[in-house]
Amino acid sequence: MALDDLFLQIGELGRYQWYLVILASLGTTICPVSFFSQYFYTLHTPHWCAADDALNSTECALYGLDDAQCAEAQKNVTIPWTEEKGYAECEMYNTTGAESYSSYTNLSVIECQNGWVFDESETGRTLTTQYEMVCDRENLIHLSQSLYSVGCLLGNAVYGTLSDRYGRLTSWAICMFQSLVFALAILFTKTFWLYNVFRVLIGMANYALWVVSFVYLTEVVGHNKRMFVGLLVEFFWAGGYLLVTVLSWVIRDWFYIQIIVVVYHVVVFPIVLLLCESPRWLLAVGKIDKAEEVVEKIAKGNGRKMPENYREDLLEEKKKIAGEAEAGHDVTPIEIFKTKTIFVWTLIMMVIWFAHGMTYFAITFISGDLGFNFYPSFFIQAAVEVPAYVFCIILLAYVGRRPPTVVFMVAAGILCLLAIPVPLGAWKAVVVFAAKFCISISFVIMFVYSAEIYPTCIRGFGVSILVNISIFGEIVAPVVMIIAKYWPPFPLVLCGLLSMLGGALASFLPETRGTMLPETMEEAASLGRDKQRIPSEDAAEVAL
Repeated sequence: MALDDLFLQIGELGRYQWYLVILASLGTTICPVSFFSQYFYTLHTPHWCAADDALNSTECALYGLDDAQCAEAQKNVTIPWTEEKGYAECEMYNTTGAESYSSYTNLSVIECQNGWVFDESETGRTLTTQYEMVCDRENLIHLSQSLYSVGCLLGNAVYGTLSDRYGRLTSWAICMFQSLVFALAILFTKTFWLYNVFRVLIGMANYALWVVSFVYLTEVVGHNKRMFVGLLVEFFWAGGYLLVTVLSWVIRDWFYIQIIVVVYHVVVFPIVLLLCESPRWLLAVGKIDKAEEVVEKIAKGNGRKMPENYREDLLEEKKKIAGEAEAGHDVTPIEIFKTKTIFVWTLIMMVIWFAHGMTYFAITFISGDLGFNFYPSFFIQAAVEVPAYVFCIILLAYVGRRPPTVVFMVAAGILCLLAIPVPLGAWKAVVVFAAKFCISISFVIMFVYSAEIYPTCIRGFGVSILVNISIFGEIVAPVVMIIAKYWPPFPLVLCGLLSMLGGALASFLPETRGTMLPETMEEAASLGRDKQRIPSEDAAEVAL
């Protein structure tokens, strides 16, 4: 009997484990809150060129204009206007040499010379206005989001090792503390580049916190419930996504929203003190006594009794983990590239993960350009992920991995392409939101699917590569939005083609539902060809 067998007796997902799962998942909501907050901090704020007084007070009085009417009249005579776009945001009339309003005829058009005037009535105070990220500086918004994703890439590399060496909770606490410190520091930044340094450091901590929590959750439950809790945490991602959307919708001031984000960090941080360390990690590092305390605590919390001779079972698990580690030393990550079948599958999954990373976040970026108010658009886009995750659980349990990945990636691609000719407005939004629904489903499935394809000896390394490829897609997504300034359909065209390509390639991957997790390279390479299958436990995983 090993640790998974022990969980069968003390509870695979009992009361105490539900307590751990809910608390740890609440901690992960920091990640979407921090990530998506910048979308609201950098909203497009209506603006126009600041100009010298074109109408003096005497002229305004002559025309019978009060102060507000005078300001509007000045805007009318200094800022170009077209029926299609309204007032120009980055151009003004060159009034140099014109002595009065009556001489404003046949004026040339030039770029803004004296900064901008912002209309914050809809967006409130934003970083867009604070750092004047408009016109030729607008690309700084997308650069900033890419830099945050670079931080995620770095965090995935640094904190994964830290978690394995010092424990899940230690790493969890360091990530949360780092995120808290630099979230607070952002409130006092005065320059754009210092703000982005802090955002990179927050990105490092946030993404690592998500990954560490995900690993922790799968290690405190029985093997039949790992897939379920891994999917359950996605609902908390959607919850954080919705939370920051509602906060931004109501408050509409980046500074006060960031204060709430800091307070939220402070409230969530003590959760680490209420959790117990992962028993599997404790066994892996030889801390038998600590592992024994944890499993006894879980059993007591679940209202179960510990079986006899369970300490011997823990020693057996320790030997098993040590054996797996020793076997892992014998099989190096280079085997991915030496084994033809695994290598081909890895290339396919790289394309799929890149397509997911870029499509998911590119669709998120364009939510404010669908023809109606940004806030309800963003809220609906966040809300569609909840039914997507419910549907995902059902698909994994009763349909499999490959068919839904193929269907929903291709569907997402087709919907992106169909959205291009649709006029701005409700119908365009419906099509784009449907694409987000589809890509959300296949994205989550790939987390499970990829882990089931790689053998134990290289599973961590293989999945880590794919996650990094996905982050690279996140980094590219803002760049795609820059190109969209010159050709607006570009994001949807690229996302549509990539998603369809990924879905087509997914059809060449083996189906893993109902198969044992491969332990060796040979077992992994035989997936899809080996006729020996086991009764699927997937349905049992979603049964509470």
